Amino acid sequence: MEQFYISVARIAKKTLNHMVAHHTPLLPDLYSKYFYVFLDEVDQEIKELIDSKDGNGKRELKQQQESTMEIVDAVVEVINGLDHSTKSHDHNLKSHEQKLKGMEKVVDLVELKKLITDEIGKVRESNVSLQHKLTKAQQDVHVLQSQLAQITDLATIDELTGLYNRRALFSRLVEEHSRVERYKENFSLMIFDIDDFKQVNDTYGHQVGDAILKNLAHFLKGNLRTSDFISRFGGEEFIAILPSTEMEKARRVAEKMRHMLGKKVFEDKKGAVKIKITVSIGISQCTPGDTVDNLIKRADDALYMAKNDGKNAIFTEADLPASK
Repeated sequence: MEQFYISVARIAKKTLNHMVAHHTPLLPDLYSKYFYVFLDEVDQEIKELIDSKDGNGKRELKQQQESTMEIVDAVVEVINGLDHSTKSHDHNLKSHEQKLKGMEKVVDLVELKKLITDEIGKVRESNVSLQHKLTKAQQDVHVLQSQLAQITDLATIDELTGLYNRRALFSRLVEEHSRVERYKENFSLMIFDIDDFKQVNDTYGHQVGDAILKNLAHFLKGNLRTSDFISRFGGEEFIAILPSTEMEKARRVAEKMRHMLGKKVFEDKKGAVKIKITVSIGISQCTPGDTVDNLIKRADDALYMAKNDGKNAIFTEADLPASK
């Protein structure tokens, strides 16, 4: 999703590069036309994000999109205003130029000088007005960039835990997989699943369950490297990506985290409920020629073995039967 981060500045740069590459005159009306062409591409991505959400998230994304479009329209209006003002002053000055060529009397020249001086004054006033509008447009663009960042967060961040969500996970997996194929490296993938989490929800309620998910998310993120990637896969499952890490090293990391987790006590917001939890972990390793789907399946199969072994355990794809 890193791929999704698009700002108006990039659209503007793309517009100018396209016009220069195709020898298109850099006129405001033409700029506006191409600007909207590239804006439509970004808008389509935002629409796809809206379609992928539901409930409050979908409404918030829609409001963000509408607000974004209002700001973009205001910026383009300034560009069009510059075009109209420039054409108007150009027309008036050319008219005076034609009059100058046909004049012979000094009195006529004096009158024309006054007209030209007045027109120059109007140009100055117009420039001041346009400068104010451009300054306001620049401020609006900053607001737009902030809103686009919020849209990105809504699309890639899990609302409950603050970790990356499933969408962001698959985007990162594609990037890491491409790196493996290009540079012949490897990375490991770990699936964490809270043991007997349904029993926790049934016994203490979903508010306590949510508190545990938040605390576990904080624990996992705090005990991985900054270069690692941790996400909530769904429900009580979390997936971590460890770049440039072989499976045995990933196993050692997982074992250390499992051991630390065994000593940790989780509390609800009020501290009234204290619970100890355990996790089962499945690990796989991506190597050249592998696929993302197979990578996840092997880790999931290893997780299934950990569950069947009594839970609170770690299995890797190396532990899977040969038929797997």
